[in-house]
Amino acid sequence: MSTFDLLEKRRHVRKYTDKIPPKEQIEFALWQAWKTTPSKNQSMAYQVLVWGPDKKKEKEAIWSLCAKSHRIVEETAIKEGYQTKYQDGGNYPNKDYGHIKDNAYLFTIHARLSKPNPYYSQQIKSGHFYDQMYEEKIEKIIDATAVEVGIFASNLSLYLLEQGIDMSYNSCFRRRPEEWAKVGLDYVKFRPISMISCGYSEIYRLDAMKERGQNMADRKPEYEDIIKWI
Repeated sequence: MSTFDLLEKRRHVRKYTDKIPPKEQIEFALWQAWKTTPSKNQSMAYQVLVWGPDKKKEKEAIWSLCAKSHRIVEETAIKEGYQTKYQDGGNYPNKDYGHIKDNAYLFTIHARLSKPNPYYSQQIKSGHFYDQMYEEKIEKIIDATAVEVGIFASNLSLYLLEQGIDMSYNSCFRRRPEEWAKVGLDYVKFRPISMISCGYSEIYRLDAMKERGQNMADRKPEYEDIIKWI
């Protein structure tokens, strides 16, 4: 199957089965993503935490941070006058976050401090500023780090799909490490940037949309609206 066909086949998972992909397949996909993702100054100023099948309690805690974020976004929108009511009448949790706790493996990707390699250590001596090594610069460079995380996530997705493993993205969660500590995840020291779940799908979001007759209504913008030749 071509790369295009693999990526075109990808669907957001609402619920995974209980079947667990072999750990060696997950490790290989992670290695492939690490090997093929470029990074400014070879720094890779992020870290991927892997929450395996035995981390059910931790996944529940992470899921709670996603549900909390969704709720706060809606509360803020109402307070600021953008919305007048809560989605679904305020009934929580949103089922589309189910994949965060109902999965075989969850990857949360966080900022990290990086040590320069021998080349950049020498460059620093000659005046190069290696901002990836300073905690106070994490927020300053977060846009660049997030771009790299996006490339890593895309690569990882492809390698998982090649092995017949479904995956889903999520970017709705509380960003402050202190909030992760409050739900028992105190080993998360730096801000999260993105997260990916994987396993074998039982129900795709698209399936639920089809049941409601909404699948054709939920479409991305047209090609011409996004791609503009100048």
